[in-house]
Amino acid sequence: MGSVGIRRIHFFSLTQIQRSTVRRRGNCRKLNMRNLFILVVLQAYWLTTCAQTPTCSLQINVAGILNNDGKILCSVFKEGLGYPDRPEQAFYKASIPIKDRKAIIDIEELPPGRYAVALLHDENGDNKMNTSMVGLPKEGYGFSNNVMGLFGPPAYSKASFDLSPDRQKKIQINLRY
Repeated sequence: MGSVGIRRIHFFSLTQIQRSTVRRRGNCRKLNMRNLFILVVLQAYWLTTCAQTPTCSLQINVAGILNNDGKILCSVFKEGLGYPDRPEQAFYKASIPIKDRKAIIDIEELPPGRYAVALLHDENGDNKMNTSMVGLPKEGYGFSNNVMGLFGPPAYSKASFDLSPDRQKKIQINLRY
């Protein structure tokens, strides 16, 4: 008999097959986690840009202005933060020109919440309240709800008011000199 060629057949061990399967499944998990992460990021972007949050508008009519000199400085404070001595912490600030001893301040797209307004008639344009030697104001000022403090500004709780969603609120503030 002649020599019969014997062919070797290579078999993979079970552990190698298991490792290969685990590797493939691991890659699938990474791919699925990446897709999930992209989906979450896109959904968060959509929610922040496309979803509309309810807003409010506020119109402030300033009354009792003595002259047309200078401008009206308006500070709107939310939840009492910085009220009233720190206008840099105000939620909204504006400088409004005076025309015919009148000023109207229109504020759009405020989130619902509790607010207080402080106004100053800045006659000399220095962006601060000027006081006398004894500390009395030399320029006109006013607060929402037309409240006055006994020795200083009124408490936030007395000057504050609520803004409801999707509504316009109109208030009038009378300046005191």
